Amino acid sequence: MTTTTKMTEVTGFTGSIAAFASQAANFVTRMIVARRNRKTILSLGEWSDEMLHDIGVTRADLHSAIGTSLLDDPSERLGALADFRNRVRAARSIV
Repeated sequence: MTTTTKMTEVTGFTGSIAAFASQAANFVTRMIVARRNRKTILSLGEWSDEMLHDIGVTRADLHSAIGTSLLDDPSERLGALADFRNRVRAARSIV
């Protein structure tokens, strides 16, 4: 048995509206996620320096991540800083 599906392409004004709605929904979703992650990173500021060290970040990393634009997700910056620090530690342990 063969199933045939007919796909219609949305073009013109309707396509533009659909594309705009999709982009707007993605933007809102990214802003909600960034706000939630910013709130979580702010709560990490209550941790002791030893606890932060255990997860591979410093208080300066927290400040740097929170200092990003409100349109950016600070967890991406914090993750990059922690990853960089772990790579440096690993490289130093090789030598």
